[in-house]
Amino acid sequence: MLLERSPEYWAREASIEELQSEVRSLRSWTERAAEILDFAYIERSMRVLRRAQEGSRDDALALADHLERVAHDSVRSELAKLERPYFARWRLLAEIMQRCAMQLAVPHKVLDRKHVRDILLRLHAAGGRIVQGDLTLIANEGQRSATLKLMEQWDLIDRRADGTSRMVSITDLGRLAIAKEIAEDAARLRPRSTLQRGCTYLSSAS
Repeated sequence: MLLERSPEYWAREASIEELQSEVRSLRSWTERAAEILDFAYIERSMRVLRRAQEGSRDDALALADHLERVAHDSVRSELAKLERPYFARWRLLAEIMQRCAMQLAVPHKVLDRKHVRDILLRLHAAGGRIVQGDLTLIANEGQRSATLKLMEQWDLIDRRADGTSRMVSITDLGRLAIAKEIAEDAARLRPRSTLQRGCTYLSSAS
């Protein structure tokens, strides 16, 4: 059945359980079977990485588990006979999905802590990087240091020495965590359409 359906079906419609069933039914690895699965795994991985939804973490974990089962050490020599290094590719994708799952769990544990979201928004507004001393949202220096340390541990920010100053930078994960707020701010700042402006003008003139 794996070869009877399109690669797009296995990438976008089939469940992980279906994929697992098809892999189990393979009597031997062929170039075509591996090519179809590789397409499905890469597209599914990219879809997980693009999404910042709660369900994405479960998807990442499920895909990582599936990939580890498919690229098991017991089939390493068989996969090595194929033209492309599928074993290494799938094991790497499994590792990426594991790390992605860990990162997607961060916002739900940390973002609601006092000042965390405000600091991320401040960093974003400043272009992504600011001197630590200029983060005056938290007046108490000890509390500020503890909050920044927590954020750094969860990879929301990065802190580095720059001469005599200590710089704080927002990470890709930090931006992902406040993506909704960034989009809402952009929508508020977006100029109204010509039609909207014209309607406003006509209303005031009448």
